[in-house]
Amino acid sequence: MPISKAPSNPGPAVTAQPDKSENVTFASFNAFSPKAALDYQLNDRHLAFISYSKGFRAGGLSPIATDPSQPPLIAYQPEYSSNYELGFKNNYYSNRLLINTTFFYSTIDNAQMPSLVMPDAIIVTKNLGKLHSSGIELEASLQASKTISIQYNAGITSALFDNFNYASNGTEFNVKDKHQIFTPDATSFLAFHLNQPLSNKIHLLLNTDWKYTGTTYFDIANSIKQSPYNTLNGSLGIQYQKMQVLFWTRNITDMHYINYAYDFGAVHLAEPKRLGITAS
Repeated sequence: MPISKAPSNPGPAVTAQPDKSENVTFASFNAFSPKAALDYQLNDRHLAFISYSKGFRAGGLSPIATDPSQPPLIAYQPEYSSNYELGFKNNYYSNRLLINTTFFYSTIDNAQMPSLVMPDAIIVTKNLGKLHSSGIELEASLQASKTISIQYNAGITSALFDNFNYASNGTEFNVKDKHQIFTPDATSFLAFHLNQPLSNKIHLLLNTDWKYTGTTYFDIANSIKQSPYNTLNGSLGIQYQKMQVLFWTRNITDMHYINYAYDFGAVHLAEPKRLGITAS
């Protein structure tokens, strides 16, 4: 097969256009983020707590266009959150069973929202208003025996945008009561762990976990969503002293679902069923 000779004076692989504008965009941010919590020990098995914290996400610089006649960057401001929690921690059977429950409510002001600008295909971030979320979280763990442990987590979340207008792809719409993106309305997780000695040096290892993910939205208009789905994973192996061999599987039922998506139509599917072996 003939081999082509490279040119003796090749041109640049990438053409760069320097920014000759005299206006340079700077941004500087600071914040005070306090946190306060109060615990009350009801008795030796039950504890109640309440907390408040102020969150802060720094602002930054965002492109606004690919047109060289326009300023290359624009600053967007920080966003702030107020977070409230009320919870209870409980232990039973000499700490073999732990159950924790937390109620939460959060608000975000000056929310940073990315939007896609076409046909430039750039992401512009702006401060576009307020949003809030509330819900309940449950955590439980059980040491059923010396060799068996079980974990369970669950959560219910209502995360909605407040009243403000949002523009994307040249279209403006109001997002009041729209669901926040990448925030399932419910989650549930159950895991089972077995570490069974077969001899002084050999242990049988078994792990399984089931996860439920509720309805999830991937764009602010709530036009792209994933319906609830379940996934199941597992592993089985042997441990000999400090060596371990595990046969594992992910997404055992080969569930097809969206992992994430974008408002311009691109969708990324989750990994299909996978099998493997790991030695360590």
